[in-house]
Amino acid sequence: MSVLLADIDATCAALGYSDGQRYQAEPDAIQGLKHLIWILRRDHDNHEYRRHLGHAKVLQTDLVYMLPEYVNDEEFADVLIRLLVILTNPTLLLYRDGPPKDNHGRKVFMELIDILQGYKSAFTRDKIWAALFGKLKTSLEVDWALRSEEQSLLIERILVLIRNVLQVPANPEAECRADNDASVHDQVIWALHQSGILDLVLFVISSPDEHQFHLHCLEILCLLYREQTAENLADASLQRSVSEKQRDEQELLAARRREKQRTSTKPPPGRHSRFGGTYVIRNLKSVSDRDIICHQPLERVTSIDFDREKQQQKRSFRHIREEAQVTRRSAFSVRLCLREYCIEVLRSAYNTLVRQVRRVLERNTGGTSHDDSYLLWAIRFFMEFNRLSDMKLELVSESLSVQCFHWVLTRMQH
Repeated sequence: MSVLLADIDATCAALGYSDGQRYQAEPDAIQGLKHLIWILRRDHDNHEYRRHLGHAKVLQTDLVYMLPEYVNDEEFADVLIRLLVILTNPTLLLYRDGPPKDNHGRKVFMELIDILQGYKSAFTRDKIWAALFGKLKTSLEVDWALRSEEQSLLIERILVLIRNVLQVPANPEAECRADNDASVHDQVIWALHQSGILDLVLFVISSPDEHQFHLHCLEILCLLYREQTAENLADASLQRSVSEKQRDEQELLAARRREKQRTSTKPPPGRHSRFGGTYVIRNLKSVSDRDIICHQPLERVTSIDFDREKQQQKRSFRHIREEAQVTRRSAFSVRLCLREYCIEVLRSAYNTLVRQVRRVLERNTGGTSHDDSYLLWAIRFFMEFNRLSDMKLELVSESLSVQCFHWVLTRMQH
């Protein structure tokens, strides 16, 4: 066991405590946070220190309560946000060569994902995002030409933190949420909406001067609508749509039909007769070229089965299952919120966002296709939503321009 694991425990224990009303940080809590950052930057290939911090739940018990109380302290908030960004980094970014193939590496990979899912549950509190809203708003109020480097870094870190929290994959087996119920992802979206963070993201993507943050905001948009479809959002209204009513009625009728079939099925008899007799089937030859002998009564000749005594070949369960695309109906209030937000993006920011991001991707020769995929997804999703909502074509005019059409065509061909 590494020596630094005990150092991590001692540092986490010395960060502070909660008295039931507010979080009280120790005088040297800033140095403790810096020390944790220093340790994480020297983590091993098996991410031992990161996993130890995750199991200690220092983010759930200390950091998320510390942020609202000390957000006005510039140095304290800066170090704390840096640590939160490092802890919530996507697991795939920790593995440059993709997910590990060996058993131990795969186990560590899944363990890191479970830790991130616990972190995501902690970010459903409104106070965290309200504190970050104040920091982000103060920095965005400064004109981009007069903004200091520290303020630009703070904006980028907050946007990356939002992206990191939203990208954590869902765990339907652990949440056990049905459709029209608020999952952890829905709760995070609702907290972002209530705190006003989404309005600031809309301001950034609608401003041509903030083009350096447009890629981060585009990722946030894609992750917001990750579990949604344009058709479901276009149908969302204050009253249930006709399609939803028909779908619910069909599901109810199917459930009643299954219950009726289950109750109407005859129970098996208490005693089975073993004296069914022996029969000869004419014109059906056996191996000895004689009529085949059947030791059970058959209603039809075609019911005879020669495979009853054969042993079925064992199936292999070691294949990796491909993860299907998760699409679900979120809570009604969340769907209304996302629908209104989608309309606001189309009316005030969509054309600017597509134009600026496309220019950034064209100038960035080292850009990856993963960055291109976010813009391609946004074009497809918002154009489909605009069509299904019967909105004006001018709202997506940038997607229909010659330059954008040529860019999409070249990305599809290459």
